[in-house]
Amino acid sequence: MRDKQALTTGEVAKYCGVNFRTVIRWIERGHLDAYKLPGRGDNRIPVSSFISFLQDNNMPVPDDLALGGRTLLILTAADEPSADLASFVRRSGWEPLVTSDPLHFGFLLAQHQPGAVCVFSAEHADSVSRLLRDGDGRETLTLVLNRMGVPEQLPDGWCGYQWPADQSAISAVLSGDAAA
Repeated sequence: MRDKQALTTGEVAKYCGVNFRTVIRWIERGHLDAYKLPGRGDNRIPVSSFISFLQDNNMPVPDDLALGGRTLLILTAADEPSADLASFVRRSGWEPLVTSDPLHFGFLLAQHQPGAVCVFSAEHADSVSRLLRDGDGRETLTLVLNRMGVPEQLPDGWCGYQWPADQSAISAVLSGDAAA
């Protein structure tokens, strides 16, 4: 998961396998966007600018900087088993973000641009589909879980599972071992 908003020249140098002075030259020549901190004037490179720089120069984007990465955003109701689900998600190699507030969910969706989202009702899936459609068009794994069984009416592209009965199938989808 990407928590940092900006990187130091040393961090960028380490990602690229170059000396930090090379990074400073990239900044001075306008190849890499950066800003100076007040006081000492140290450079900071916004993560989004660094990712664009890597992509523009056909360099791999490190997994820990990739947008969304393996973050799963979960919208639950107060009576849903969110702690058990969060633990399961962590064991599957994903970082869970859990909220029961739809407004906060929208904020987290925009801020973290997760690799996957999970809701507990088809109605929430419809709303989230609109948010994803209005977003940047990135591919996002979308899951609907239900304790009573697999929901019948789901928006296009959504996978439905019964929680917790279908844990092995959910794990397979999260690991990329099964077709969504």
